[in-house]
Amino acid sequence: MVSARTILVGSAARRRCARRGGFALMDAIIAGILLSIGMVAVLSVAGQALSLARRGEVDVRAAAAIDELLGKVLTEGPRDFPELHPTAGPFEEGSPYTDFEYAIRIDQGGPGVPAEVEVVLTHASGRSYTVVTRIAEKRGEEPDPIRYPSEPIDRQARIAEQEARREGQPTAP
Repeated sequence: MVSARTILVGSAARRRCARRGGFALMDAIIAGILLSIGMVAVLSVAGQALSLARRGEVDVRAAAAIDELLGKVLTEGPRDFPELHPTAGPFEEGSPYTDFEYAIRIDQGGPGVPAEVEVVLTHASGRSYTVVTRIAEKRGEEPDPIRYPSEPIDRQARIAEQEARREGQPTAP
């Protein structure tokens, strides 16, 4: 036979178990909410990182395109460049910069004064890049001189000299 005391102890234990189960459910709900907040934050940061990586790739290509344009101005000379190449428009088909358009402004300097060259590059997304620099005129039509060292270079002797310095040995004059 079951006593009244046993029934009371059993029901109290069941109530304690039910309270513990309620706390466990609350813990699981709170943990789920915190986990979802963490996941949203991680996904947000990942999206921003991807966006910045794309922008960085466009910036690098823009820098290369500006360098190529300024290299042409330097090679041809600021006075001759506008006669030989277009100073504005899109890049040629097949170029890695077809999603850019450019405009080059050249303010000719006087005798002994370099020309001021401004390159404005605009990406298809609307982002714009501007570089202003000075480029001196080419001198005459003579080719660049062939330059030779004033004395022959003995590479093996230089290497031996460097190795001797590393080992702490005196070097021969």
